[in-house]
Amino acid sequence: MSLIVYTRPSDNGISVCNPTPWALDIMCNGGGLWNDRPRGFVDEMVRRKSCPVLQKGKHVSEDTARRFVRAMQYGGCTTAEALDIIREHDCTRGGDGALHEVMDWTDLPDRWFRDAWRRSSNGGPPSVDLEKAKPIQWRKLVDAVSRENKRRELDLFGLPPIKISRLTYQTAIRNARDDEELRRIWVPSLPQS
Repeated sequence: MSLIVYTRPSDNGISVCNPTPWALDIMCNGGGLWNDRPRGFVDEMVRRKSCPVLQKGKHVSEDTARRFVRAMQYGGCTTAEALDIIREHDCTRGGDGALHEVMDWTDLPDRWFRDAWRRSSNGGPPSVDLEKAKPIQWRKLVDAVSRENKRRELDLFGLPPIKISRLTYQTAIRNARDDEELRRIWVPSLPQS
């Protein structure tokens, strides 16, 4: 399955646009999304999509709106054309993205550190920024311990609460050399989702 991956200029993070098979099917086949609408509706959709007030500043150019609306109504695009239309319509609104690339989902890192995904300034496949991933791992660990302790507190004859050595885990997280090693830092008695 093809995804559109792009870099957010605001924080250099990565966003992933996953076009639905339904939208690609309409664009690549017979279209007809608004066949039940009155005459002139396609032109109205172009106006709505390119209006800054209606789109709250996330509007697209009139040409982009027209291209998208025509693809949805009349179809006939190749998959590459449909992905390009979706990229232009969904991924560039309000200057939100740069370095757009079509990738397969298998090219993406593990979602555990999703908020730490980064790319080089030249694009390429995403990787995990270890310095951004370390606080994420700590928050996930603390959250998991907290949830488990709440569960244990409600169990009358259950296990005692988990107590973690903050210094031990923080040192291990600080010294992790890659994202795989970082993810293995976990409380042994807790399941890791």
